[in-house]
Amino acid sequence: MYCKGETMNDGIYIYGVIKANSPQEFGEIGIGDNGNSHVRTIGFKDIAAVVSNSPLMVYDSLAKEKVVKDLAVHQLVTEKVMERFAIVPVKFGTMAETSDEVIHYLEEGYALLCHELSQVEGKIELNVAAWWELPKILAVISHQNDEIREKQQNLASKGEQADIYEKVLFGQLIAKALQEEKARYQQLIMQTLAQGMENVCLHHMASDEIIFSAAFLLEKQREGSFHDTVQTLNQTLEDTVNFRVVGPLPPYSFSTILFEKLTPESIEAAKEVLGLTGEVTDKTLRDAYLQLAKKYHPDKNKGEETPEFQQIHTAYTTLKSFVENGPIRVEVYKWQKDVS
Repeated sequence: MYCKGETMNDGIYIYGVIKANSPQEFGEIGIGDNGNSHVRTIGFKDIAAVVSNSPLMVYDSLAKEKVVKDLAVHQLVTEKVMERFAIVPVKFGTMAETSDEVIHYLEEGYALLCHELSQVEGKIELNVAAWWELPKILAVISHQNDEIREKQQNLASKGEQADIYEKVLFGQLIAKALQEEKARYQQLIMQTLAQGMENVCLHHMASDEIIFSAAFLLEKQREGSFHDTVQTLNQTLEDTVNFRVVGPLPPYSFSTILFEKLTPESIEAAKEVLGLTGEVTDKTLRDAYLQLAKKYHPDKNKGEETPEFQQIHTAYTTLKSFVENGPIRVEVYKWQKDVS
């Protein structure tokens, strides 16, 4: 019996999918139990999964140190493979029990995987982050904004006599000006960098200092000109903004593959969420989903997506995949917002 949190031998870790008509070898660079494992391919027709042998494990239950270490290896392998092949990455932590199961994934998802590979052929991902130094920006705002400059001088002249209300109003004025300046910078950066790009995907900004974070999909030959554009933009903004460009990378933000084997437990749990019993058909599934969606849809909750609606949608997606494809699920998902 295989329980969550346990490991056992003879698993196969999957890194990504490439176009290949013959077996490929990439060396001892993969995730392993005691040292690096041999990375190779398992093929179906003219596509292949990049894999290595690894003990079967459930990454959600592992120690953080192990997850971080294996994630680094996962990225190293995909980037090494990318030196020779266009690769569509597979979600980190994806494993199969046998080679036949890997082939089944490739067979079931063949049309989708071929399409995704054609979309990333000859392309790379570059991640751009931009952040500003708050003292410099505040100085710029103070210099350009007459109202802020006057209130700042007024507060300075009053010293300790200035009341809390005046200070709060001044703080709100500064916050509004910073937000407007950030929006202006973001628009300028996006308009400048997005020209000629195949696709752009916005990333979450982790702090107030970060004013822009996005992934760009572009042709390999445009990498040099993209860096030149970033440098020119940096000069245009007079060094008030710091830029960092990471890449070239596989298209993590644009084409990451989900391989999933639906278990009887996950199917029953999804049926329970939707109030279904017995055999599930396309009609009974659609009817159950629409009935619950009407009740919990964001439009019924001031535009906010409730946890109940998320659960209903996830259950519907799981069962729809099961009805159409059986227990094997192959789909594409994106980490962040696509703005193409």
